[in-house]
Formats: sequence, structure tokens, C-alpha cells
Amino acid sequence: MALLEMATYGDPVLRKKAEEVKKIDKEILEIIENMKETLMNQSGVGLAAPQVGISKRIFIVDLPQEKGTRRLILLNPKIIFYSKDKIVAEEGCLSFPGVWGNVERSNRVRVKGTLLSGKSTVIEGEGMFARVLQHEIDHLDGKLFIDYFSPEDKEKNKEKLEEILNKNREKFGKVEL
Repeated sequence: MALLEMATYGDPVLRKKAEEVKKIDKEILEIIENMKETLMNQSGVGLAAPQVGISKRIFIVDLPQEKGTRRLILLNPKIIFYSKDKIVAEEGCLSFPGVWGNVERSNRVRVKGTLLSGKSTVIEGEGMFARVLQHEIDHLDGKLFIDYFSPEDKEKNKEKLEEILNKNREKFGKVEL
């Protein structure tokens, strides 16, 4: 297993729609093992493959809850239901170190995807779990949590975002926002 480098704001992979996983093979299993180790090391609650520079539709959720930890690895996930009741809460993201802002999301979602066993499944999420599912699936679609920020939250994080972008301009040249 290996720690993977985090893709941060300005890395083009974060704005790309990730490719479907066609086959669960040795390469995919290795990516997942490395993602698990990276997520543990980063102390996050979710990680999508594009966040570690891999344009594949894979995410991991490792969410501490009242009754233990909710762990989920899902391939090719798609949200098939959003509740109409919305909740605004503060979010952060491993690809945006030090950036926090309020994001409105559905309080409940239903997600269809494939488990590591290859079996198709439907997962229901509510509250924080639903928020994490939406956040990670957004990553797979090239959408970022800052896209939901209010003008006030954009202004509040302007300096931090500029700092992250400047580091990535050295790496990638002109970066797409």
C-alpha cells in the first residue's frame, strides 16, 4: 500500500468527469487499498479517486457515527433520489486545505452503485452521511464544493484559494477554475 498525493484546487483532474470502472481487477483493488490508506492518513471522512489524481468513478466513505463507523466503498455511484428537504452546513474538503464554507445539500439521498464484490446496490443516506455521499459524487462529476459557496464564503476564502491556485500554477500552468 502507498500514500497517494492529494490533488488540490487547480489540478485539472478535479474538474473532469471521472471514467466508469468497467472491471474490478488487480489495478482497481490496488487503487482502493491506496485510497483507504490515504484517507486514514488525511483524517477525512470521504475520498473520491479524482482527489488523488485518478479519474475513475470510485469513492470511499469512512464516517464516524454514534454506533461505530460507517464505511463504504462504491464504484460507479449515481444519485437516483434527492429529498426536497435541504440543509445548509459547513463543509471542508481534502483537496482544499484550510477552506471551509456553507453548502446547501439534500438531507436524504439514494445512491445506486457497485460494491467491491461486483454486486449492484442501493444505499440510502440521511444527514451527514447524505452530505458526504453528495460531496464525493460531485467530485466524480467534476463539481467542487466551492461551486456552492455564497459570495460571502467565496470572499472569506479568497486568500486561501489563491494560495492553493498559485502552487498549482507552477505545476499545471494556466488552471481551470
